[in-house]
Amino acid sequence: MPIYTYKAKVKPDTFRNGTIEAESEKAAINKLLLLNYHPVSIKSKSEENIRKFSFSKKITSKDIYIFLRQLANLNIAGLPIVKSLANISSQSHNPRLRLIVWNLKEKLQKGNTFSEALSFHPDVFGTFEINMIKSAETTGMLDEAIEKIADLKERDIAFNNRLRSSMAYPVLLLSVGVITLLVLTTFVLPKFITLFNDLDQELPILTQMLINTSMFLKNYWILLGVVAGFAIFFIQKQLKTKKGKFLFDGLKLRIPLIKNIVLKIQIARFARTLGSLIQNGVPIINSLKITSEIATNLVFSSEIKHMHTQVTKGQQISMALKDSSIFDKNTLDLIGVGEESGRLDKMLFRIAEMNESESSGLIETLLFLVEPALILSLGIVVAIIVMAILMPIFQMNFLVQ
Repeated sequence: MPIYTYKAKVKPDTFRNGTIEAESEKAAINKLLLLNYHPVSIKSKSEENIRKFSFSKKITSKDIYIFLRQLANLNIAGLPIVKSLANISSQSHNPRLRLIVWNLKEKLQKGNTFSEALSFHPDVFGTFEINMIKSAETTGMLDEAIEKIADLKERDIAFNNRLRSSMAYPVLLLSVGVITLLVLTTFVLPKFITLFNDLDQELPILTQMLINTSMFLKNYWILLGVVAGFAIFFIQKQLKTKKGKFLFDGLKLRIPLIKNIVLKIQIARFARTLGSLIQNGVPIINSLKITSEIATNLVFSSEIKHMHTQVTKGQQISMALKDSSIFDKNTLDLIGVGEESGRLDKMLFRIAEMNESESSGLIETLLFLVEPALILSLGIVVAIIVMAILMPIFQMNFLVQ
């Protein structure tokens, strides 16, 4: 049974705080009145706990996906949504999510719709999920909508996992290379410097440059570390601002190959999200607004906002994007065909599949080029260091002979 915390007046100048068990908030108030307590405020214990755990373990996309998948499966099995939420809450390993799911159950018991309950937690459930659920509640297709959202979350997680696994080897290779160079220049090379000084001869330019670099790193490594740390802090702080993120997102769209990958990913997510919203009965103007809000690239988001403005004025999507520098002609043609045939959602799903496939291919191509380039670059740098160390030794042997 839910537990409520209350503050009640027991005497003209006396207040009491406490907790009480009741089936609902109204029942809790009635119990307090029977005790001659006059409630001033009453809140569900779970709502207080949610605030208490607001800075605890973060709720990840995977946590939300698991919650939605479990809810979809239980609903399809015929379990009432309130009971489904109670079961999921008891099984969740994330304490904050467990409390939020329990709070969703309580909101439903108070008479709120599921979409209204979700809207109480905007930091966990976005406008896309809320509007998909809200539309499904009016059409009686709630189970299908929850499953569709779970499918979209699963696609995003799978794509991000593939991207991380693809980047693992290049990142490991770069890390090992950087560590190797630091060890050579800060520990190995200084041992040769004493030997070179004892030779009392002019060193090759390459060797002298390497020695100067090594001594600089050895003498100023603390300063370099502080400067690097400050630079990273400053960049991260700027990226948290709207202006800084907009500039960074714009920069990504100017780098060859990276530009194509970012655009393909953004177009795929835009098309799949918009297609899902339209298919679920959300009005196209609202769908475009929601899609612009959840786009991760601000430059791309501004393009969708411009499209939303034009569509609000009565233009078709394909016409609103006619002068766009972001959407390619093939995408515009498919959107136009979808609008004319009345099957826009189907065409958007096809656009999403095409761009997902192309982005995966571009990422594989980029990694195929990056891996040998990293190996070659590190090999050249190590070879130069070794050559710089050996040149004075060979020079000394030549003089001795």
